[in-house]
Amino acid sequence: MPSDSDLSAKTASNPSGRRASVLRLLVRNQWLMADQALVSGMNFLTTATLARMLGVHNFGIFSVFYILLQYLNTVPMAIIVSPIMSMGPQIKDPAEHRAFLRGMAGYQFLLSLGLCAVTIVCALPSKFHLGPWQVQRGLLFPYVLTIFCFQAQDWYRRFCYVQGDGRTVFWNDVISYMGQVAVLGILWWLHRMSVNAAYYAIAITSLAAFLVGYLSTNLGSSWKETKAAFTGTWATGRSLLMTCQLQWLGAQGIFLIIAYVAGVSAASGIRAALALMGPVIMLYQLLDNVIPVRAASAYATGGEQKLIAYLRRTFIIIGACIGPLIVFACFFAGPIMSAVFGRAYSGFSVLVIWAGLYQGLSLIIKWLSYYFRTLNKPQVMARTAIFVSAISVGTCLLLTKHFGAAGGVAAVVAGQVITVSMFAVFAVRMHRDELLSV
Repeated sequence: MPSDSDLSAKTASNPSGRRASVLRLLVRNQWLMADQALVSGMNFLTTATLARMLGVHNFGIFSVFYILLQYLNTVPMAIIVSPIMSMGPQIKDPAEHRAFLRGMAGYQFLLSLGLCAVTIVCALPSKFHLGPWQVQRGLLFPYVLTIFCFQAQDWYRRFCYVQGDGRTVFWNDVISYMGQVAVLGILWWLHRMSVNAAYYAIAITSLAAFLVGYLSTNLGSSWKETKAAFTGTWATGRSLLMTCQLQWLGAQGIFLIIAYVAGVSAASGIRAALALMGPVIMLYQLLDNVIPVRAASAYATGGEQKLIAYLRRTFIIIGACIGPLIVFACFFAGPIMSAVFGRAYSGFSVLVIWAGLYQGLSLIIKWLSYYFRTLNKPQVMARTAIFVSAISVGTCLLLTKHFGAAGGVAAVVAGQVITVSMFAVFAVRMHRDELLSV
């Protein structure tokens, strides 16, 4: 793995200044492209395998807890990962940059332990049951273990992303994601598959990948570095945290409401429908690890005009790439759902169309979010999220009650439309104010 000074130099470079398309920039680091293809493919296989092995009901329970796992991951994503990607490239001094990354490592580990403790405190009184659904005994330990291991490995891979070390990310994800599919295959062969076993598989393979990365990288952090990282990023992270919580509630969190109102089987159908958007989600994940860093570099060297030019160019290119993928998945939704997940899931094919609309709108939201984050204006996203989440939750309860899972997902898409509209208004106002101030 490259030395800390080499990595700092990579991060501080200005690739966005080159006159090349975003695809050329991404393909230039073929390891990052290969990694996202690997993660997307393995996640698709995991979803398909679990859907078939667990059945509609138990896969729904797994999906509900996985949504909660993703919710907990929004906390470090907001207050640790986002500041690393947006603030890290603007730190020019190698020693300061190195201390910043190590401090954020210590911050991540303490935060993950805290989230595990909170989960235990919240779960014990209810014996880890979710409403009317009976959950397998003994799920608490593998689930809490999964929280820490999943977040540790996810942080490490993003740590390598910031440094441009795609090769390390790829091989680390081979251990985690490919290992996960291998373990699940063994459990299937042994007829030992269950919700508990699935979370043990995720936890063990994530832990193995993280330990390999930890032992090969200097991630040791002093209390002074951790405290400095916390102090330097908390103001930004706090606003982003509120935004992420509300955005999660208005989007992913609504799926829990749908599952509660329409039944746990609805969670199975929603997760299967979203799995068909795997190539689009793969590209989004890659962009989340690349665009913020390069947008920050563009802004640092050329100001808002260069930032807008970069975001506009990349938006057009990525939109042209994902459009055909979404149309294809929606058009052949029924046959694909039946062939991949089983005939029991064919009735959920209408959800694929709503999922396609959701992913298309997400592209616009992401690009406007990159703009606000780079300009350090997270309060814009927070205000929008407060308004949209309130409307989406109320609309979801009403539509799910009358139209089932399709109505609930339609409420999510409606929330996306409102978010795009509000973001666009805020962006135009900010840009106009910037022009008037010049």
